[in-house]
Amino acid sequence: MRARRLKLSRDKEKEKTPKKFILKYEKPKVLLIDLPDEVLESTHSAGFNASGGTFGSPYKVELGDEYVPVIPKAHLPNYTEQEIIFVNLKPPETANGPLGSKTLSKGENDWWCKCNKGEIDPRSRVMFSAKSDFNRILENGGLFVIFAEPRLLQTQVFAKIEHGSLHVREHIWADNWSFLSVIGNLTINAEVPGREITVPDSDHILFQFLRNNIKDAKYTATFSPSSRFEKQWIPILHNKFGNCVGGLIVPENSKGRILILPQISKKDDAVVTLLREVLPDLSPHLFPHIEGVRWVERDEYELVPVLNYKAGKVEVQLRAERELEELDERISKERSKLGFLHGILTKTDKELVVDVKSCLELIGFEKVIDVDEQIQKEDAKGPKQEDLQIHDKSPALLIEIKGISGLPHESDTIQVVKYVSRRMKEWKRTDVRGVAIINHQRNLPALERNNQNVFMQPQIEDAENHDIIILTSWDLFLLIRGMMKWGWAPNVIQELFYRSGRMPRYPSSYEPIGKIFSYWEKMDVVGVEITDNKLQRGDRIGYVLPRQYLEEEVLSLQVDNQDVEEAVAGQSVGIKTGYPKELLRKGTTVCRIRNQ
Repeated sequence: MRARRLKLSRDKEKEKTPKKFILKYEKPKVLLIDLPDEVLESTHSAGFNASGGTFGSPYKVELGDEYVPVIPKAHLPNYTEQEIIFVNLKPPETANGPLGSKTLSKGENDWWCKCNKGEIDPRSRVMFSAKSDFNRILENGGLFVIFAEPRLLQTQVFAKIEHGSLHVREHIWADNWSFLSVIGNLTINAEVPGREITVPDSDHILFQFLRNNIKDAKYTATFSPSSRFEKQWIPILHNKFGNCVGGLIVPENSKGRILILPQISKKDDAVVTLLREVLPDLSPHLFPHIEGVRWVERDEYELVPVLNYKAGKVEVQLRAERELEELDERISKERSKLGFLHGILTKTDKELVVDVKSCLELIGFEKVIDVDEQIQKEDAKGPKQEDLQIHDKSPALLIEIKGISGLPHESDTIQVVKYVSRRMKEWKRTDVRGVAIINHQRNLPALERNNQNVFMQPQIEDAENHDIIILTSWDLFLLIRGMMKWGWAPNVIQELFYRSGRMPRYPSSYEPIGKIFSYWEKMDVVGVEITDNKLQRGDRIGYVLPRQYLEEEVLSLQVDNQDVEEAVAGQSVGIKTGYPKELLRKGTTVCRIRNQ
């Protein structure tokens, strides 16, 4: 969907600020979205650099089944540079109609919403537009505090008026939680409103705050993480039925934090207390000038047992540094030992031949001959020959290796054919085949090369007709990497060298069964169209990705939402997976793995 970026107000509108406002803390920059005016006033009075904003208000429409344009009216001042963002998901009062007007003609694709609820909430459109900026704030250590409400679903489409009727391009999956991507890992269910909330018995400043502010709070939603998100989700509040009604998201590899709370009644006091006492402990990097009572933690005031623990921490850090140095040394040794794997992606001429030979020996070939070295030993003279020979079994393989700056020409791939003819006559045998290995576009990083269409169709057909195999050094690199990661037997790569045409991107133990056509994130299920062979529950499958191979066991199979033991060609099957949608994309080849 080519969603147009909404132009969100940043600083043109005047905000409601107290007449007497003395800024004490330049940092952090705080944005209060859809919170009452008194919250901004209290925050300013406490000296914080805060701004007030809104995602907009729901508005009434005539009840019906038709679609009307979604017209937002938002105010998010300087939102791209904020560091702490409070979001109150309780919607503002419903307006009698939209507070703005449509900015695009009806003939251009735009957001439309169904009127079946008699009300349209444009906040989801504003949130969707701001999401990439909010994601960036979180990734760079920003902090979000959310006063929760249930998901509000409405039917929205990206569409335009064409020949007098609405032409829908695609459905829009956005709601009142669509301002941060990571929240998509949470299942958010509407709950019968309640006030009985339990707080863990802990002395942490966050739980002290919750015990002081939760008495008059009300929850309307419960939260549960997906299986792969459990390590990033910390439940902190539960209702009397044991359901989570508040939690903390700690994203991997980020200082960012998301604190999700129920609706607290006295938000003005709560927000100031959070800024003064709680959030500096959760995200100290955002509060360079606020130390609070933490001065007692300085060494000159610290308790003796604590000082001993701190000394222990120093020792742990020193030990960790020593271990890191040892690991760095091991990394250096492995790179030196297996440096030829990177060499086949960067080198050319003789150096490339030497590294390819090492790769062939790594995958189990035992009788690999460097022809140039052999000629030098024999002090022989004559026409140029192939680069390598493999004599492990019949047929013998002649390997021609090239490192080039561009894409291979016909002469690069077919040259080995003349060596095959020459050797057949010389050795008086016909069981000789050729292999062409090309390190194409070698001056570019491997993933930036044209890896999909390296060889033109005539080159592939020539290889098939002359009974030779052609491949890139990137193909060989990926196969070896897969072998090292998944423990493949070397013969599943060796066998590929005795085929004809374009070498497959997967080992001989992989039997293609189809391709991915969909992924259902809420259920962690990948949809596969079975086109070849069959698949059974308990089989092991492999996914052939552009840069790697992934494998897993088939724990469950479903066809038409029914559990099955086997799926055959022509069926669409759902497979439970442990991998995310970002990896298992539409069109990915799926293979059944034979026992090696």
